[in-house]
Amino acid sequence: MTTHVENPFMLGLDSNFYLKDEFESPEKRTNVTWFYPKICAFQDALDNEGKKAEYFSFLDRQSHPEQTDILLYFHIPFCEAFCNFCACFKESAAKYQGERQKRFVQAMVKEIQRNARSKYFEGTKVRYVQFGGGTPSALEQESMATILEAVHREFDLSEVDGISLEGSPLGLSKDGYIEMLKSLGITRISFGVQTLDEDIRRKLTIKASVEQVHQTAENIRKAGIRTFALDLMYNLPGQDDEVLGRDLEGICGELRPSFVQTYRFNQWEGTRLDQQIRAGKVAEVKPSGAIEREQYRQIKDGLAGYGYDKQLLINFFTHLDDAGEIGLNHACGGNGYRASYTLGIGPAAENYMGERSYRNHTDVERWMREVEEGIIPIEQGRICSEDEVENRVMVFFPVFGTVRKADVANFEKYRREVDWLVEGGYAIETDEDLTLTEVGRENAGNIAFLFYSDEEKARARRTMYLSLKNKRNPFHQDAQNIPRTPLFLQTRPKTAEETAKESTPAEPEKS
Repeated sequence: MTTHVENPFMLGLDSNFYLKDEFESPEKRTNVTWFYPKICAFQDALDNEGKKAEYFSFLDRQSHPEQTDILLYFHIPFCEAFCNFCACFKESAAKYQGERQKRFVQAMVKEIQRNARSKYFEGTKVRYVQFGGGTPSALEQESMATILEAVHREFDLSEVDGISLEGSPLGLSKDGYIEMLKSLGITRISFGVQTLDEDIRRKLTIKASVEQVHQTAENIRKAGIRTFALDLMYNLPGQDDEVLGRDLEGICGELRPSFVQTYRFNQWEGTRLDQQIRAGKVAEVKPSGAIEREQYRQIKDGLAGYGYDKQLLINFFTHLDDAGEIGLNHACGGNGYRASYTLGIGPAAENYMGERSYRNHTDVERWMREVEEGIIPIEQGRICSEDEVENRVMVFFPVFGTVRKADVANFEKYRREVDWLVEGGYAIETDEDLTLTEVGRENAGNIAFLFYSDEEKARARRTMYLSLKNKRNPFHQDAQNIPRTPLFLQTRPKTAEETAKESTPAEPEKS
């Protein structure tokens, strides 16, 4: 079904933030919003200490609102190997061993102390702690233990709902690592399977073997970790319906995690993988909007068939009757007006404190240096308008699938959009709440974008333009997975001279 939308306020963006003129069509299923209000390295730079001092003066002049929950997020930007589909900020773990890793850990502890001891966070109870990256389990056991001990020492975790850590079978399989995590309060471990197809895993440069995936899942169970989650990606290059069916069987029927987190494949413009796919170098079955929609439906039906029939968030499914809290509940605004904030620690960590939205340096060395010098290690930040702060609950409501009207500051402000959703069959409105239908859930990203302010829509388009112009990844406007060789040089036929040069044996080195 394709619905042409004439209303100008329905204009949407796809996963790369391109402007679109239709709401629902195979090529225009927009990415779900996970962080809002968004920030941009080119539009929100805090490029001098005067700007920083004014921006962060609130940390020492006021206390944090007691009624607001806090998600404490740690970005550990190290990976043992780079998956070529990933746009997250990261560095090679091999570069940060020994004394360099100790220096990084000391900077993490210092940033923990600076925030926890500020007037703003004095006495604040943290509701959830989440370690992401990168791959936090790429840190040595002693390093991770030092960070976790500092968290327990500096923050009030007396009412914490859980401490979650993302990892990889490469790190989690080390002797004693999972047991160490459990001893220091980790209640949930997640790691990315993405697919169990060996050929696709190789093309996506996923280093962990399927055997390691199975062994790590078993070790998590043996250690007595309360819950664990696995990531499943769909619309991957080469992943047809048969491959996806086997992935569902392997994850749900054999690995049997507490949660399955599903993520659509994002083919970020200008990245190496994007260029390889376009050049036909990855697989005959290429990602497409039509395949994505079909596989989204296949996943929902398949998960339900294996008992994962409880949809907590738009991409979170479980078989547990009592699933408990998960970190994204808080990261996505807690499904209420001013319901939760995010404090981010570590390179590239994103923060939201009321009307302030900011991000740490996407540069490990600079982040460490500024923390050591007592400088707040932020590279960009903005003060959002009250309109954007109000809109936050509605931008995030599609992530949850429902929202109580009483939890929206001014529900009637969105009457035009709500009526359009109800009339189009995307949502059902009652006296108490607004809930997405099945077709609404399928278009959750598009629906979230309805509630962006006009300014935010314009900023998103400009972010995309400036990212491409400056040869940066649109996700964080950094250089992650951006090739240095122009596309035309990668794909053009080689000249006879270049071919001859490559086939000529190199002269032996002189001793």
